[in-house]
Amino acid sequence: MNTSGTAGLTQTLDTAQTTLESPQLQEKKETQTDTLIRLASELKLFLNQYNEAYAVIESSGKREIQKIGSKALDRWLMRQYFADFNSPPSPDAIKQTNRVLMMKAHEEELVYPLHLRIAHHQDSIYYDNGDVSGSVIKISNEGYRVEAQPPILFHRTLNVAPQSLPAAGGKLSDILQHVRIKDEWDELLFMIYLVTCFIPGIPHPALIFSGEKGAAKTTSTRIIRSLVDPAKQDTTFLPSGTGDLALSLSKNYMLCLDNLDSLTAEKSDLLCTAVTGGGISKRKLFTDDEEVILSFKRCIVLNGIHVVASRPDLLDRSILIELERIEEKDRKEESTIWADFEAAKPCILGAIYDLVGKAMKLYPSVQLPELFRMADFTRWGYAVAEAAGLDGNLFLEAYKANITRTNTEAIESNPVATAICVLMDKQPEWHSTVTGLLDALENVAFHERINTKARMWPKAAHILSRRLGEVKSNLEKRGITFDIKNEGPAKFITIEKKPAE
Repeated sequence: MNTSGTAGLTQTLDTAQTTLESPQLQEKKETQTDTLIRLASELKLFLNQYNEAYAVIESSGKREIQKIGSKALDRWLMRQYFADFNSPPSPDAIKQTNRVLMMKAHEEELVYPLHLRIAHHQDSIYYDNGDVSGSVIKISNEGYRVEAQPPILFHRTLNVAPQSLPAAGGKLSDILQHVRIKDEWDELLFMIYLVTCFIPGIPHPALIFSGEKGAAKTTSTRIIRSLVDPAKQDTTFLPSGTGDLALSLSKNYMLCLDNLDSLTAEKSDLLCTAVTGGGISKRKLFTDDEEVILSFKRCIVLNGIHVVASRPDLLDRSILIELERIEEKDRKEESTIWADFEAAKPCILGAIYDLVGKAMKLYPSVQLPELFRMADFTRWGYAVAEAAGLDGNLFLEAYKANITRTNTEAIESNPVATAICVLMDKQPEWHSTVTGLLDALENVAFHERINTKARMWPKAAHILSRRLGEVKSNLEKRGITFDIKNEGPAKFITIEKKPAE
C-alpha cells in the first residue's frame, strides 16, 4: 500500500481526486445510482491509518471529513441529489453508491492518518478548535497562532464541540480559582497535568478526583474537559460493557467518567490500555468476519467519593487529586460558576498554549537522573514546570509524593498486599512453602478483619503466587521483596523487609 505523507496534503488530494463518471453513462438513461456516483465525483477519497475509507467534502473553503457509509455522508448524497431533482434517492441507490465509493477509495490506496482534537506534525502541535470554519491552533516553540487550514486531517465525532479562541493576559494559576484542590502539592501537579494534556502522542496518567459530597467533583471534571476537549456530552456514567467503554474511548480525546463507585478488573485493564496506548478489535455489526479496530491513547478523568481505582496497574498510571468540600457560605449557583469560568477560559487557554510552546523549546534539553513509571509525562511535566517558572524539581517532588499515595492506595485496596505488610511488620524475614504462607496470611486476615471472601483473595497456593506478582512493585516500594523457587515437589517463598525506597 502506498502510504502518503501529509506534506502538501491539499495538492495531493486534488491530484488524486477520484473521477467516477464513465463515458458509457452518457449512452443510456442515468439510474439514481449513476447520478449519485456522478455527483460524488467531486469527493476526494482516501483511507485512514486503519484501512477505513473516508471522503473529503470541500465547500466554500471549508473541509469536512466523513466516513464512507456513514449517515453523515448519506445525508450529503441525499442533499446533492435533492438539489437537482427535488426528490430523494432510494435507500438502495445510496447503498450502492457507498459501495462504489468504498471500492474506489481502496483502489486509489491514498492513505492519510486521521487525528482526533490534537496532533503532532513536523515541529508543531495542531489543536482542532472544532468550529465550522475548521480552524486550528498551531503551537510551536515560537508561540501559537490561529490557522485556517492545517496540513493534516482531523476527524470530528458527533460529541466534539467548539473550543473558545485563546486570549492573552492570563496565567496558568487562574485555573485554581475554578477548581478547589485540598493540597498545595496537588495544585501544582494538577496545573502541570492540565498543560501536558495538550502534548499529543504520549501516555497521560489517568486523573482521579476524589472528595466528600459537596466537593464539586462533577463540576471540576467538566471544567477540565471544557479546557482540553470540549464536548456536547462532557461527562458520562461508566458504560455497562467493555465494548461500549472502548467505543467511548475511541470517540473522545478526553473521556470523563462521572460519579464512579468501583471498576471491574476488565474495565480497569481497558483504561490502562487507553492510558499507555492500544485498542481492541470488534466484529462489524451484521457481518461474519469483518472487524472494526478501535484504537486509542487517551486522557482519562475519573471521579468518585473515594479513589475509584483499586487495581495496582491502573493506580500506578494515575494521579490522585483530593478536592476540598465547598462550605455553604461559599456556594454559588451553577449559572454563576459557569459564567465566571467562561469569562476566564480564553485567557487560561492562552496561558496553556503559551506554556506548551515554551515547554517544546525546553524539552530537548531536559535530562533527568531518574524517570518515574510514566516516563514521558515526567519529562514533559518537568519542562512545563520550568516553562511556567514553577521549578521542575518541585514538580518532581509533588509527583513523587503522589506516587507514594497511589502506592499506599494500591496496597490498602489489595487484601493480599495488606496482609503481607502486616505479616512483615513483625519480622524482617519469612521463609516457608507458598502453601504455608497462605495459611499464615489467612491467620493475619482473621485477626486484622481482612475480607478473605473478596474476589482478589487467593483460594489456593498457585493463585497466591499470581496475586503476589500483581503487587510485586508496590511491595518493593514499601521495602518488601520476595523470591519464589521450586524446591522438590513444593514451591518455597522467601520474603525480606528492607528499608523502603
